Amino acid sequence: MRSLVRLVVAIVVAAAAAGHARADEVTFRGNYWRDRNTRILQPEVDISKELPSGTILGAHYLLDTITSASIAAGALRDELFTELRNEVGVRLGQRIGPATITGAYSYSSESDYQASLASLSATVDLAQKTTTLGFGLAYGHDNVARRMGPTAYTPLGSLDTITLIASVNQIFSPTVSGSLSYDFGAIGFGDPSNGFQANPYRPVNVGSSPTRESVPFQRYRNAFAASLSWLVPLRSRVVPWVMFRPAYRFYFDDWGVKSHTPEVRVYLPTGLLEWRVTGRWYTQTAASFWSSLSDDIPFYPGQGKACSTCWGGSTVGGLFYTSDPKLSEFRTFFIEARLLLKLTFIEKLSRPLSRGFVELSYGHLFTERHVNRTFGDGHTAGLTLQWPL
Repeated sequence: MRSLVRLVVAIVVAAAAAGHARADEVTFRGNYWRDRNTRILQPEVDISKELPSGTILGAHYLLDTITSASIAAGALRDELFTELRNEVGVRLGQRIGPATITGAYSYSSESDYQASLASLSATVDLAQKTTTLGFGLAYGHDNVARRMGPTAYTPLGSLDTITLIASVNQIFSPTVSGSLSYDFGAIGFGDPSNGFQANPYRPVNVGSSPTRESVPFQRYRNAFAASLSWLVPLRSRVVPWVMFRPAYRFYFDDWGVKSHTPEVRVYLPTGLLEWRVTGRWYTQTAASFWSSLSDDIPFYPGQGKACSTCWGGSTVGGLFYTSDPKLSEFRTFFIEARLLLKLTFIEKLSRPLSRGFVELSYGHLFTERHVNRTFGDGHTAGLTLQWPL
């Protein structure tokens, strides 16, 4: 679902911003995504200000410009259309001794989907700030509809979500630090009024007849993540150090999906420039109710399939069917290069801007199997401009 990624990201960003990021700053960001079927342009502005009392105020606005080919536009056949999703959010934080508590709220809307998200997070610095504990709690409520034409739509249901996140960051030495985190999500609570998670426009072959997909109205997600940052000093004025950041994430849910995500990042500064290269491998199993032909094309012979791994009582005895590539078995590889330019060379022109930076990035996502057949490979690009207020 569209809101789930934003849900987890919002809590993590809120906790990190509250505890560690510079409080007085303005950030302009532009992200780009392109695959075989879809192009997304995403401009965003974020402003944060800390008052002398330790109160932190923040707000952001984000626009998704999504160009795709889909009958969701209201046409009788697939054709290119552009849809807009607007998101606004506010946050309020307070530093209390070694702790920072932050509350946030965001609302996003598009023609057939509205999402609200409220979160509360806290970070606590211990042992002279060598240990930082983080906690996050978020509740989301989304309304789902199906477009029936350029201006008409039919409500289909709602989705309620609760997410919990706990993390610990530890500095082991001046050059080595690490982090551990766990997050749990209860996605939906058993019926269409609080657990609608299907795509209203995605057809599935059930007994050779196209049918709108049907998935359980409840899902429990778990994820464990760990990372290590190791800075290696170098005897060079040109390249003073290099930093390695290996990371790993294990995910599993009661739909039967399990995934492993090892990642390696390398940071390399050269004067005003900082280079970063990321390599990420992802592999996952299929949902327990996934059914496909030998060539990996989704197909259900005559009826759906039971979710043999589901925990919720509302799914017992139910038959489900989906063609969502993200619920199939697949692997991906992502590689990204980022270039960060410090703006200290313009100090005579603008002192505030000279303390900021410009960041450029490009990434390529290699896909396989049904994901590749549906979306192809993916391309990402980003542009960020940030400076202190």
